[in-house]
Amino acid sequence: MSYFTAALVHTDDGYRPLDLEIDDAETMADLVELIDAAGDAELGALAVIEHEDEWFALVRVLPEGEVKVFLSDIGAVADSPYAELFADYLDSQPDAYEGDPMEGEEDYSNGDEDDDEEDEAEEGATMLELDDDSDWGGDPDIFAAEGIAADELIEQVREHGSDPARVVAHVGEKAGFAEQLEAAR
Repeated sequence: MSYFTAALVHTDDGYRPLDLEIDDAETMADLVELIDAAGDAELGALAVIEHEDEWFALVRVLPEGEVKVFLSDIGAVADSPYAELFADYLDSQPDAYEGDPMEGEEDYSNGDEDDDEEDEAEEGATMLELDDDSDWGGDPDIFAAEGIAADELIEQVREHGSDPARVVAHVGEKAGFAEQLEAAR
């Protein structure tokens, strides 16, 4: 089984490939530094790592420097040569996902400033129920701004987990980088 890696920078004209070796990065900070040095990431950048028939990782570097990561199978990633790169995302399996309300969803917070901190943390949160066999990790809202809700990404992983390229292609179609990623293959 082989690995596929690619890095793309997001520009005003869409995505374009970056000429860099993801394998040169030992940590997430190294990967972000490589991406920053390789191209103008004013609108952000994306790194994709796939292990044939087993798992994939999406790393999104947002314009503000925030990094979002989604791993389709943390157990398989932990046993891979990329374990050190994703070390911060391998600690535990998710048992529930809480995120901010999606655009168009109502925020049911009551605006009462006297709520205690726990209530404040729960205001406007969306809960996603997961099966006991969930083994993805990271942020499933990685492409929520592009219309790929967390539950859609997780459902794709559940249905097509043995075909990581199919899931990545689905995400790429909706997020606008499918053609550039396919050209990099």
